[in-house]
Parts: sequence; C-alpha cells; structure tokens
Amino acid sequence: MYFKKIFFSLFLVVLSKNVFASPWIEGNKLVIQGLDKITARIETFEVFVGQNHKFGVLDIFVERCVFSKPIFKPESLAFIRINDNSDRFSEVKFKGWMFASSPALNALENSVYDLSILACKNVNTVSKKSSFVNVEE
Repeated sequence: MYFKKIFFSLFLVVLSKNVFASPWIEGNKLVIQGLDKITARIETFEVFVGQNHKFGVLDIFVERCVFSKPIFKPESLAFIRINDNSDRFSEVKFKGWMFASSPALNALENSVYDLSILACKNVNTVSKKSSFVNVEE
C-alpha cells in the first residue's frame, strides 16, 4: 500500500508538470508584414513589444507577443492595437489577437492596408560588443 501511495504521488507530480506547464514563450519583438494595396508595396518590419510603428496612416502598437515552444507545432500570436489616422481623429480600427498561421482568422479590415504577423521573437535588446581591443605596439 505504501508503494502505491508513492507511485501515485510521483505520477501526479509528473502529470502536473506536463499538463500545467505553459506551451507559450513570451517574446519581445514582433515581425509584421504590411501590404499597401494602392501602391502594391510590401514592407516587412519588426516592432518591439510596448512600442509603436507607423505604416502608412496606421499606428501599430504591440501589447504582447508569444510563440510556441520548439517541441510544439510552430505558432506565433500577438495582441496588437491599430489606430487609423486618416481622418482628423484617430480611431482604433483593430484591437485583438492575430495568429501567424491563420492571418484571416482575426484580421484587420481595411480597404487600403493588409497586415499579417510573421513571427514573434525573443531577442536581447542590449547588443554585445566585443571586449577585444587591438593594441598596436
């Protein structure tokens, strides 16, 4: 009976780590592709989480981005807010989650611009400079 309790306890610990572990990793940079339908211009740009990026008359603000762990099917999600500044007043045209694998699932509805997310990344914001100094004698 004692071994059954130990086995059952270990089973629950292993199960809880697998079931309750999040399959998502927080990212800090989002790769977005924008299409201007009038000029047929495609632009790929990167936006850090918490920053704005201007694409035409749209202001894109990335609130959060997550991506799946390498052991799962590749997927990136982003919670973004898009303001349209074409009029005198700026209005929110889109606020919600966008999916990299299914761009049409929750898309921006705009007659001039199409936006889709490509990937969410986790990159260091501090660039590492070489500490090697070349001293000539």
